[in-house]
Amino acid sequence: MSASGADGAPEFTIKIASTGDAFGVAAGQSMLSVLHENGYAVQHSCTSGLCGTCKVRYLEGEPDHRDMILTDDEKTEYLTTCISRCRSGEIVLDLPPPGEEPIVQAETPLAVVDQDICVACLTCVRACTYGAAAIDSAAIGVGGIVGAATVNRDDCAGCGLCAAACPTGAISMTQFSDGEVIERSGGFAPRPASEPLVVAFACPHCAPAVNAFDGGGKSSGLEVMEMPCTGRIDNLHLMRTFEDGADGVIVTGCEPGRCYHSTGNLNAAKRTERVRGWLDEVGLGGQRLAMVHLPARDGEQPFAEAAGKMVAAVAELGPSPLRKVAPEPGDEPAPEDALLAELGLL
Repeated sequence: MSASGADGAPEFTIKIASTGDAFGVAAGQSMLSVLHENGYAVQHSCTSGLCGTCKVRYLEGEPDHRDMILTDDEKTEYLTTCISRCRSGEIVLDLPPPGEEPIVQAETPLAVVDQDICVACLTCVRACTYGAAAIDSAAIGVGGIVGAATVNRDDCAGCGLCAAACPTGAISMTQFSDGEVIERSGGFAPRPASEPLVVAFACPHCAPAVNAFDGGGKSSGLEVMEMPCTGRIDNLHLMRTFEDGADGVIVTGCEPGRCYHSTGNLNAAKRTERVRGWLDEVGLGGQRLAMVHLPARDGEQPFAEAAGKMVAAVAELGPSPLRKVAPEPGDEPAPEDALLAELGLL
């Protein structure tokens, strides 16, 4: 049995030890996609060699490792099927027969276009690192102009880079829409002035380091907002988080050159710096906002250092004047507040 893409003959062959099945992998295919096409269950997430979810043990052959997550020791036994190639012509994989494990397709957000307000500016095409965004010359955009953006659902990775970059708001997401992000990042309960409210925006690959410091969001007063990629965060999300009372905000992204979506972390860094300037201009203080790039492994210490700096900055600046402050334990409410509470208005 063999499989190959329409772009030519197999570049190498994968063989399954448990069944003897052999499949050709063409230059335009991945081992992961060929295995899925033939019913072999391999779980996956990033498809970029940066998470290790799709790693499989190999028994024979010489893999061409192209991931950025496996250690040298792991590479002697495992390869990432999403991105690794083969130098030896054939590689033997240790997988159970088809049907013994279900193939779980992770539910991911998708970008959707409202063509009625699209101006066909090509911003989404430039922002998309997967080639999913394009201009449909047969579609009609805003004001009757010919041409509007479209997103191929099969190629969309759900990173949100295009939605954050779209200048007209024509692109939204099936998950992590602007409304959802704003509601979540501004929905934290008021707390006493002595307890600062610091919000951390984290991509899924930085979130473990953030949560390891945070103790599950309960011990330190840090509120964690997980995003599909920090490239999904736009100026609106950051400004609304401060408008809703955050004392400080930390944006965490992968290290430069290691972003799962290529440029998401770089875009987030530019927006963070821009919003810092705006916070200075309105008198809130740009020190209330910071971005930190975390390594794929052992990111707890770099995040702890960034969190410590943010806590110190907030302590120096004081609570945000936009924040709703809860009374300290034992404090008596002001007379006007007691009256408002009695009337159900507070």
